[in-house]
Order: sequence, then C-alpha cells, then structure tokens
Amino acid sequence: MEKYLPVMSGDYKEKHYAKGVFDAIRRKTAKISFGIYIFFGIVFLGGAYGAYWANGRIGQYRLEGQDDMISAGYVILGVFAVLAVIGLACIVITIVRHARGTKKWKEKCAKNSGYTVSDMDEFERQTLSMECRVVKLLGTAQALANGQSDGILTRDYIYLADAHHSVFKIADLKAACLVRQTLKVDSMPVHKEHNFLTVMLLGRNGSRAIAECTEESGTALISALETKNPGIYTADGNVISDEAFDRLR
Repeated sequence: MEKYLPVMSGDYKEKHYAKGVFDAIRRKTAKISFGIYIFFGIVFLGGAYGAYWANGRIGQYRLEGQDDMISAGYVILGVFAVLAVIGLACIVITIVRHARGTKKWKEKCAKNSGYTVSDMDEFERQTLSMECRVVKLLGTAQALANGQSDGILTRDYIYLADAHHSVFKIADLKAACLVRQTLKVDSMPVHKEHNFLTVMLLGRNGSRAIAECTEESGTALISALETKNPGIYTADGNVISDEAFDRLR
C-alpha cells in the first residue's frame, strides 16, 4: 500500500499544492494549453493560408475561362475555411478555459462531481490540513509519458486527477473496478488494438473517473476504498470490460 498510496508529506504539499489543490489544477491546465495553442495555431494559419490560396486560384480560373475548375476550387476553399474555423474556435475555447480562475475551477469541479463548492472546500482542507495519501498508479516514467498526474486520497474524498477533475466522496462511491480498455488504431493497411488497464470509479449520481494503472496499484487503491466503504462494488477484484462497467450505471 505504501508503494502506491504513500502518505503525503509536508514538502510534497508545499511543492504541489502551496496555493491549494484547485490552483494546482489551474496551473496544470495552463501548461497543457500552451501545446494546444501551438497545434491549433498551426491548424488555423494553415487553413487561413489555404483558403487565401484557393480563393486566388478561383479568380485565376475565371480569368482563364476554366469554368469547370471553379466548383472544385470552392470545395477546396471550403475545406481550408472549415479547418481555419476549427483552429480558431479551439484557440478561443482554450483562452476562455485558461482565463478561468481558481474559484471558477472549484465551481466547475463541484459541478462535474455533483457536489457543492463547500464540498470542494472540505476536500481541499482535508488535503492540506490532515493526513492524506498520494495516489500513484503508474511509475514515474510511464506517468510522465501518459501525462497522468498523481491523485489524492483523503479521509473522505478520492481524486484521480482525471480529465474531468472529478472529486468523489468515498461514501458516495457505487463502484470501483479494474477495467480493461481497448484502443483501436487504424493505419491502413494495418489495424492494431492497444490494451491497457485502468481503475474506474462510479459515483451514485452517475459521474465517473478513470486513470490508467497496473493491476497491483489498482488493486491497492480499490482495497483502500473498500476499507472505507464496504458496500462498494469491486467485481470481486476481477478485471472487467468497459462495456460491463458501463452497465453498472
């Protein structure tokens, strides 16, 4: 248990949560936003330049009397214009998300989790003021490669640092299971399937959280949650499919 759920030291709290858990979430998303700006910036500039180039070609077709090519030119213009709009929309959405302050992040996490802001305040208080544990489901190198952060296990709450930043009251958990995920990658002519193991949590309000794990680390977390909430469904510790977990809802 200590390997995967070590007690959070004061130095760890100071390093990662000096200004609180939700400020840490805000800072993490800001770092991710930088990469999004670059990627969708390239998409936007490429689409805008492509639309400008296609519009020029349409004008040239008109001058040269190539009426049969004008419709094709408009199709190409439309494709590039759509790419530019998608790129610009994603940049704007990211700017709005990045500008969201700590208070807004706390409100969003509360909404995603089906709780109140006061519940989020209590979760943060337990993290900073009480003994709690770090949830380490992957080794350092693999977690870094996957972009997966450590979670938090307090007296009453569990946070897996998932994409939706869902925080659960342990007493409200309906299920905690090891779930085998399958990612299909189609790269003609090769079709591959990538299997990986996750721990998935299901709240009584239907909200979910997911994090990649090893069988050993996932089992350790589920056992810790089951100790705090004996009524939780765990599939007897067996690995189940994504479809089987979905049926629990």
